[in-house]
Amino acid sequence: MLINLNKFLPKKDIFANSIEISHTYLLIFLFFIQSSGNAQKSTTPEKLYNDNGIIHIASRYLGVRYEAGTLEGIGPEKLRYFSDKFDCVTFVEYVLAEYLFQNSGKNKNQTFEQILQNLRYRDREIDGYGSRIHYFTEWILQNTENGILTDITSQLSDVKYNKKITFMSSHITLYPKLSDSTSLSKVLESEIRINAQNWCYIPKDQISSVEQKIKSGDIIAITTDIAGLDIVHTGFAYKKNDALYLLHASETEGKVVISQQNLSAYLMSHKKQSGIMVLRCN
Repeated sequence: MLINLNKFLPKKDIFANSIEISHTYLLIFLFFIQSSGNAQKSTTPEKLYNDNGIIHIASRYLGVRYEAGTLEGIGPEKLRYFSDKFDCVTFVEYVLAEYLFQNSGKNKNQTFEQILQNLRYRDREIDGYGSRIHYFTEWILQNTENGILTDITSQLSDVKYNKKITFMSSHITLYPKLSDSTSLSKVLESEIRINAQNWCYIPKDQISSVEQKIKSGDIIAITTDIAGLDIVHTGFAYKKNDALYLLHASETEGKVVISQQNLSAYLMSHKKQSGIMVLRCN
């Protein structure tokens, strides 16, 4: 039994509007409804969420509109999230946080909001704009170090992704909040950290040779030829008839979709996309 969370979740910034039922308790309620429904079909919750749980959750949001910049707001940095609009990163974060909450968050007495904050903020703490993880490769580092994800890219390709990541510090005018010296300092530190790592990637002309090793629900991080930038887009691997597609919040299509082209063809149609990294939830 699938339940569309959009019917229940708040439609506005949770910090701007009071709500009677927290997102965490709502997810607990819906989880038990789903468990009961699936038990009638002899499908256990463990089976439901461990086989294709991420895709199961992500598919609920197909058709939800794309909107960039939803994390930016007036005033101090705070946890913001929406269920009725996503960009590519907030879509991946939201789905992953929901998956983690349904699988292990309750056992660890973690709320959905705590899990999302842990994914999004450096050292899991909100301390201004600079504490938010802005580069997706740093997001990978934090969440692999915290045991949430495994970067399996190097298992699929030994091609080095040799780039110096400096896009934000080189384009400060694009990020007004970097006028604050503390925030800028934190971004510079993140660039140093990223550049100290040894990264691998799968060039887009080699994706077809490894796609059978990529599973539905793996996170796909798309690399780019744009100078100074690490990742230009992200989404979830989606297997259909043994072919690999991308389930993502698409700026071009203006909503959450499954790509019409397979992943290899999708990247080939985007000149500035150079390849992929692949992450698997533990």
